[in-house]
Amino acid sequence: MAVNDVAQAQIEGLATLLVLDEEIRSLTNIREFGFFSTNETHRLIPYHTAFLWQLKEFIGPQLMTQSGTAEIDSHALDNQWLMQKINLIRTSPQAKEIHQLGQEDIDSTIAGIVWPESLPHYLLWCPLLSKTNQLSGGLIFFRETPFTEAEIKMLRWLISSYQYTWLVLAKPAKQVHWQKFKEKPYLAAIIFVILAILFFPMRLTVFAEGTVVPKEPVLINAPMQGVIESFAVSPGDHVKPGQLLLTFDKTDLQAAADVSQKDLLLTKEKLRTVINEGFSNKESRAEIPVVQAQLAIDQAHLDYANEMLAKTNVTTPIAGVVIFDSKEDWVGQPLQTGERILVIANPEQTELKITLPVANTIQLAVGNKGEFFPFGELNPLTIQLKTLGYNAKLSPSKILAYQLVGAFTETDAQPQLGAQGTVKIYGQHVPFIYYLIRRPLQALRQTLGI
Repeated sequence: MAVNDVAQAQIEGLATLLVLDEEIRSLTNIREFGFFSTNETHRLIPYHTAFLWQLKEFIGPQLMTQSGTAEIDSHALDNQWLMQKINLIRTSPQAKEIHQLGQEDIDSTIAGIVWPESLPHYLLWCPLLSKTNQLSGGLIFFRETPFTEAEIKMLRWLISSYQYTWLVLAKPAKQVHWQKFKEKPYLAAIIFVILAILFFPMRLTVFAEGTVVPKEPVLINAPMQGVIESFAVSPGDHVKPGQLLLTFDKTDLQAAADVSQKDLLLTKEKLRTVINEGFSNKESRAEIPVVQAQLAIDQAHLDYANEMLAKTNVTTPIAGVVIFDSKEDWVGQPLQTGERILVIANPEQTELKITLPVANTIQLAVGNKGEFFPFGELNPLTIQLKTLGYNAKLSPSKILAYQLVGAFTETDAQPQLGAQGTVKIYGQHVPFIYYLIRRPLQALRQTLGI
């Protein structure tokens, strides 16, 4: 039965190879090739993630496609680590051979970047060669378990089909000969028009993410160390000045206040007794200052206990909207003094918090105009940059970005607090050619360090 299963698996693998070979020959461009090779190869062998990379002239290796992903973020730590791994392998003696590598086969630390936990620890290197038999690209497959010899053998047959299509689709375009300008003079006029368009001034723009946040909100922090007993408001409620927001548990504080009250009454009675005895007893008169000092201490303890009891009822100093997640996250949870609980904000006074990725940064200045496109709305809102961010930080999506603040110029059209959308910021005027090549030029600088 086992022999029949192996034979059946070989027949199915051969059939899959024939089907894939037929589909490979119908690919028309390098983009289709990248999507097909990184995703459809899974029909032949199982794997976790696949990458297609290409060796660019004057630039070096560049990731083209990743399985299951529409676009590749070149700034992601996993992709930066993979680029350095490619540079390491392509200089090895086995660079032109299909071979398997594990985390233990080579040094897992390269330039301070450790093998990412998000990538499996077995790598299958499948090179693609040029017509001169030089390394020009390749496929890389990751998975948690080692690749078997049978799988590598089947994949070697499939790579030969990929190699043929790669040579056809990845060949460089032919250069235009200057001789054609003599035969067709109108081409010079066309080029002149194109140059005029390329140097036409354009307004440089950049896109970022925006969130509507309150302007100058009032933070409600824990006035003491304790536990919240109950909330008098819910998220999104409108409150007035002096309105009760929440109440802390008073059990321990009330007990301390009662004890201080009893201590104070006892000290007062003792002072009265000492004063009465002082008329006839000289030693009792000497105790009067001591008891009076103790009375002051007890009074201070009682005042402090009453002051803490008064703080258990937290009220709002201004009118506005209550902003916090939910009551269940706070009720019964121990809090430290100064810990933020909620925010009171005026819904009529808002501003825009802008998250601008480092890769999209252009020259900006305070006062630059922009537009905010809230999700779900048709008309944008005009904004003006209020502050610039100078220290880039990791955003929740693990992207290094600057934090900017924009002010809404239309006071009669304030968006809802918490609304999110896309922000379009206008920069300086630049030639149209720079507008087109800004991103490629930025990638070239990051690759070559110029």
